[in-house]
Amino acid sequence: MKNTIHISDLIFYKKSQEEIISFLKENNIKNLELFIEPLEKEYTEKMLRVLENYKFDSISFHGPFRKCNLAVTEEEANKAAYYSFEESFKMGQKYNPKYYVLHTNEWIPNNNITDELKLDIAKKVKEIDKIAKSYNAVLAVENVGIRRTMVYNQEEFESLILDNGYSCLIDIGHAFVNGWDIPALIKKLKDNIVGYHFHNNDGLQDWHRPIHNGNIDYSEIFSLVKKYTPEAVVVLEYDFSEDAQTVLKDCRELEKLA
Repeated sequence: MKNTIHISDLIFYKKSQEEIISFLKENNIKNLELFIEPLEKEYTEKMLRVLENYKFDSISFHGPFRKCNLAVTEEEANKAAYYSFEESFKMGQKYNPKYYVLHTNEWIPNNNITDELKLDIAKKVKEIDKIAKSYNAVLAVENVGIRRTMVYNQEEFESLILDNGYSCLIDIGHAFVNGWDIPALIKKLKDNIVGYHFHNNDGLQDWHRPIHNGNIDYSEIFSLVKKYTPEAVVVLEYDFSEDAQTVLKDCRELEKLA
């Protein structure tokens, strides 16, 4: 087995359906991770039209996060989160994505991370995973939050995944900014990891820059990925301000190394 390399559609966020499909065709891109946001209908409908009008070999879905924050405790926010994910699972049945990414949180109400909040989020993750299983969908819990918005530290995240038997996606950029031991993380969660987000930064801010533009040594990281998780998807998740040709070049490079 070898790792499949996906490009995140984050790079296309401000592009039209026609521009996206044209780029995909011109460069023969067959693997993509798509953001699905049922409460952001215009964007989701655009990406579903891309799926209907272009043939992919492999796709993954990035679940809702722009209008979905599991750290918010109000009942209406909970309903929105469950609705958003269930609608995403329904949409995905037609396209057979490898997994659906879940963010445990976005911004933190009152900037206050408590044990009670951690337990509340964990309950919501369990409920969404239950819904995912009812649709035969794979939910991939991602390590998110940067410093002050990091609800779960490395040990807590590892426990969340292992204690519940969850699949997970490791965002290397987030782990690096938060000072996590990335080799140890990969080795410990290797049997649960279904995907990775690759992007680079300076160790201080979550920039989502290309893999060769920052302080993360991706030659070392990719060697670990291939050794311990050879079936995992690797997603190049670059900010939409980056040059699309750069993500294409980096994708081709990783495909040769996979």
